[in-house]
Amino acid sequence: MWAALKSPLLMGNDLRELSAESLTILNNPAIIAVSQDPLGSSVNLLLRDPNVKKDKYGMGETQIWTGHLYGGDQLVILFNAADEDVEMEAELAEIFYYQGPEGSAPHVQQDWDVYDLWANRMDLKTAQEILDASDNSDLSVKLLKQANWFNSTEISYKDGLKANDPRLLGEKISSIKAGGALKASVKRHSAEVFRLRNRGGEVKRYMLAKDEL
Repeated sequence: MWAALKSPLLMGNDLRELSAESLTILNNPAIIAVSQDPLGSSVNLLLRDPNVKKDKYGMGETQIWTGHLYGGDQLVILFNAADEDVEMEAELAEIFYYQGPEGSAPHVQQDWDVYDLWANRMDLKTAQEILDASDNSDLSVKLLKQANWFNSTEISYKDGLKANDPRLLGEKISSIKAGGALKASVKRHSAEVFRLRNRGGEVKRYMLAKDEL
């Protein structure tokens, strides 16, 4: 959520005690590319549903967030704060509501490929090898090159996205037909993050005026 809201990405933990699992989260280039997206546009809360299973404190809801990304892509986050796994769904008419009310946005009549931005995280074995080599910078660099990891000092996120660098896109998992919906099973107290890419190229965006909302 911090990356999608364009908040500063700060690590407050002791890097000397970093786990392999934490490293795979913190260095995920597909998520960082959202934070560093050239548009700099934050996601918007689209829908929230409090009618879900509550925890022992009486808290729980689901949320759908969406926002623009560079090149005509769209970010969608399905956030599950319920006390159980939830099957969540967001229709294209909802996802692109801010481009035209009641499904009138041209985006709704397009086909979209769905990319899971968590899918291609660094594997735990590689992450642990890098952590074990933390006192050997040459070995760390070698391991990162072997893993073909995205290096933003060599190529910017904008240039990487422009070149459709697969390391910044996650993994294509499905497609949505025109007028369809994004569906996913979201585990308890977690979020699924997706990049939607239009098959026919960038769609001209129409933004609502404030008095139309």
